[in-house]
Formats: sequence, structure tokens, C-alpha cells
Amino acid sequence: MNTETRQEIIGIVMCHGKNDYGYWEGFSLTEEEEEQIYEILMRHDTEGCSIRGTRNDVANEIRE
Repeated sequence: MNTETRQEIIGIVMCHGKNDYGYWEGFSLTEEEEEQIYEILMRHDTEGCSIRGTRNDVANEIRE
């Protein structure tokens, strides 16, 4: 992915079990680590769904 259009990874949401979720933030990724994550995501870019909007929009959509 072009680094000019790449979005910064600021956190990760994980599902630990039924109705048990965690949000992990406050970590720093190297450029190489971000590249590895984006390579994985791009291999699955036509699967699942994503949400984009304000922080509140995203939180509200996840809440539903």
C-alpha cells in the first residue's frame, strides 16, 4: 500500500469470547511491522466489513 495513503494503526479490537471484547492501544509499530500488517489486510480486502466515520460513529456502530 502506498505510504502516502496509508492510515496509521492506532489500536486493535479483539474478541476474547462471547460478548467479551478488548481494545488495545498505546503501542508503537515500526515501519516494517505496519507493512507486514497491511500486507495481511490487503490479502483479505474483499472479506468482512469495515466502519469509517468519526470516533463516535465507529463506537456507536460497534455498540450495535
